[in-house]
Amino acid sequence: MFAQRDRSISPSLMQQKDAMDFLMTLFPTGLGALPYAKSISISAPNMGSAFNGMVLELPGKPRTLYVDAKNAESVSLRESVVALLDLADDQLECSALVIVLERSSPALGEILHSLMAFVLVGLEI
Repeated sequence: MFAQRDRSISPSLMQQKDAMDFLMTLFPTGLGALPYAKSISISAPNMGSAFNGMVLELPGKPRTLYVDAKNAESVSLRESVVALLDLADDQLECSALVIVLERSSPALGEILHSLMAFVLVGLEI
């Protein structure tokens, strides 16, 4: 099971920069969405590394958890997806989960193959 560290409760300058960097990576013209983005780090006891991402709640749109999957090759992806869905729904009250995969990752083929059992990239909750 994942634990989440919501770094938005009293956002520091570094946390705002993390949210802005991730937001600008996903949406290069989306700086206007920054006030609606909250940086988050998600970890599990046996994971060894954390998933970083953000919760984005634009006005009139569903709250969405975006997760940077660059550490996906170091975890059991199938179990992680289920845990991320539970976390997004139960604790973060998100309606959607988007797993961000880098096209240039050497492990992309293996990661996509692991996800094929679920056939997902983004999920409505």
